[in-house]
Amino acid sequence: MATTNKPRAPVLATRADIDAAIEALSVADERRIEKAARYFVRGLGKLTRTRSFEELQQEAITAIYTGAEDPKAGRHWPKDEVSFVQFFVRAMESIASHWLEDAEREILDSETVVETEEGETVSLLSQMPDPAPLPDRELIAKEEAVMIMKLFSDDSEAWVVLEAWKLGMKGPEIMREYGFTDKTFQAACKRIRYKVKA
Repeated sequence: MATTNKPRAPVLATRADIDAAIEALSVADERRIEKAARYFVRGLGKLTRTRSFEELQQEAITAIYTGAEDPKAGRHWPKDEVSFVQFFVRAMESIASHWLEDAEREILDSETVVETEEGETVSLLSQMPDPAPLPDRELIAKEEAVMIMKLFSDDSEAWVVLEAWKLGMKGPEIMREYGFTDKTFQAACKRIRYKVKA
């Protein structure tokens, strides 16, 4: 009788795991998390609505702790699949994206509200059909990014370079920020080009 190999469920972190991961953060890890938070908040531009990078970090860690205790809420860290720092950065990126969507929606709603002849207030946006933007390209791009990052799960230097590129950092800044020599940085770039091309 044929047996089916079911995919193994990820091992989700507990509060104790999160506590231990936070205690184990190095100065470089903390700097990287803060730099990512500043970058994501800066990306919101005028839509930050006075939100700070500290608030983004706090919301992310709160969501991660919530996810450790509630399977239906918060953000669940699959500790056997991704490092804590990687997961933290992804959580902040996602939260900042939601902040941006909410802010843009509020602005659009406020600018498209009209009063009908009957004296009712109506949003023109609610009267328009959903343009249904094509999600395929975005989905494909995200899936490709995830696949590329997985290629370097055991290559910390290349992984750091990829993450830094995602944050818009350039070679000299990456070397300075993460203490890479030119030789180390160039070697990581070479491995990335080779693996991605393959």
